[in-house]
Amino acid sequence: MSKKSDKQAMEIMAAASITHSEIWKKMSTIDVTEYTKSRAIGKRTLSWIPWSDCLAILQAHYPDFEYEFSPVQLYPDGSAEVGCTVSIGAISRTVDLPVMDNRFDAIVAGPDSSPSSRDINDGRWRAFVKCVAVLTGLGFQLYRDGKSVPTPVRIKHVKASKPLTTAQKKKQTETEAKLKKAEQKAVERLVLKADKILAERLKVLEGLLSACEEHGGVDEKVLNLGRGLIKTGGPLDRVEKGIKHLEGVIGRV
Repeated sequence: MSKKSDKQAMEIMAAASITHSEIWKKMSTIDVTEYTKSRAIGKRTLSWIPWSDCLAILQAHYPDFEYEFSPVQLYPDGSAEVGCTVSIGAISRTVDLPVMDNRFDAIVAGPDSSPSSRDINDGRWRAFVKCVAVLTGLGFQLYRDGKSVPTPVRIKHVKASKPLTTAQKKKQTETEAKLKKAEQKAVERLVLKADKILAERLKVLEGLLSACEEHGGVDEKVLNLGRGLIKTGGPLDRVEKGIKHLEGVIGRV
């Protein structure tokens, strides 16, 4: 094998062994202040790296990187979406972006129309720059807070709680038992209250049945239904319906 072939084989092996962690650690710490452009748009100030500078920086560190633009996606309202995939060895990322104007608002050309070829080309290179940021961390800070100097992400780690002591376990068990007992008592009180209400409403139903039997003119089927509710002791919702129905019947008799 020739020296040239050996070199190519070594480069291929090196590219294949690159990890995303290594790429991010190397590129995300680069200060892009000297390359950053900014513009005030309304109340916003947007900052970015020109695609040519982004490509030059990436080329300097990873000369064998590759990129590919996705086919343009057109939408019924006349807007469009572009995409870009950037690869370094076996590591790649893809980013999609709407085609935007110079205010970074999506261009909506209207039905049966689309953004111009220039707008689409600009959108592709914007997608390239963002894709490089997502893949490598280069200029990623600009998307976080608009600053060109990288700032490490601070992640708060929750400390693992210490195992409970025997005394703490005992106290926890006692507390849980008290809570359970309190819940049971609360349920019992609710049941007693419901039983009391049901008993009172059954008495009302019984009185209405007696009044209907005394005055007559009430369908026997209705009376039998009422008697059945009194015999079975509810349920409350049906007792309430029976009371309401008989009150209406008495009012018509």
